[in-house]
Amino acid sequence: MRFVALDMGKTKTVAMMFDEGLNVLCSVLSGPGDITLDKEVVEANIRRAIDSCLRVSGLDLDGVDFIVFSWAGLDTRRDFELAWSYVGELGYPMSKVVIEHDAVTAFYAVTWGEPGVAVIAGTGAIAFGMDGRGRRARSSGWGWLVGDEGSASWIALQALNAASRAYDGRGPKTTLVERIKQFFNVEDLLDIVTIIYRTDLINISKIALLAKIVDEEAEKGDEIARSIMVKAGEELALATYNVAQKLDMLNESIIVGGVGSVFNSRIVRKIFEEKIRELMPKAILKEPIIGYKAILGPIIIALRRLGLSVDKNVVESIIRRIEEAEKNVVQA
Repeated sequence: MRFVALDMGKTKTVAMMFDEGLNVLCSVLSGPGDITLDKEVVEANIRRAIDSCLRVSGLDLDGVDFIVFSWAGLDTRRDFELAWSYVGELGYPMSKVVIEHDAVTAFYAVTWGEPGVAVIAGTGAIAFGMDGRGRRARSSGWGWLVGDEGSASWIALQALNAASRAYDGRGPKTTLVERIKQFFNVEDLLDIVTIIYRTDLINISKIALLAKIVDEEAEKGDEIARSIMVKAGEELALATYNVAQKLDMLNESIIVGGVGSVFNSRIVRKIFEEKIRELMPKAILKEPIIGYKAILGPIIIALRRLGLSVDKNVVESIIRRIEEAEKNVVQA
């Protein structure tokens, strides 16, 4: 038994192969695979990831039982049709392929398939949950232009707005003005208009990197930055609550947890946990999953498809091996 798990996000694609003993046969990193990106970019990064994984492991596709895709951006039926068409064009055997929205795989990473809710907060944000009867619900995930409240892109956009208001004198002063100038390497904050709208053509993945700066300034005591991070935590909790509400699980002892880089923020994590305890007192909160550990979701889906049990010992073993494999990742 061998399977490949892929975590395809807005900024990168991670691929790992496992054998029947859950040993990592390869750990590969390639470019972004969000379905909203150009077809050529997505297909190239999938091919690089899987081909590199096969090369490192010394296997071919005949020796692989499953390929499980955790795929960002699969919001509509058309998105799934595109994903399946890409896989078909790349020549991968459809019978061996499983494709899921990354919110669904995040759910499995957090709950291991038990009733609960997971909220992703990376470049984008979305909450997804499932009850004991298999009913599904989601909240947020409308993209950076419309929503994705609590995500890195949302945090960055709030910071840019606050800095522009401070620059004009329409809003309170904030250290974000100087930090944003440094980030874009400009002497006058107004020069970011040219960079954002004309040079980079609104590169939201790059803009989202500002979220880390906002968190740093919040920790240093900047009130504007702190208010943004607090609001991010509240919004992520609200999306989680909304999913549980849709599935009538507010008064149940369900599993709740976060996935994604935004949960690196101590402030976001603290506010999120406090709000969940207030809104869903019976919820069982899990530690956030950050970085390569997000690939745990498609791994668990593969194990379930193969009829294998998933318990605490299995998950802990997988996580240890993921952490070890992260140190030896191969750039595709």
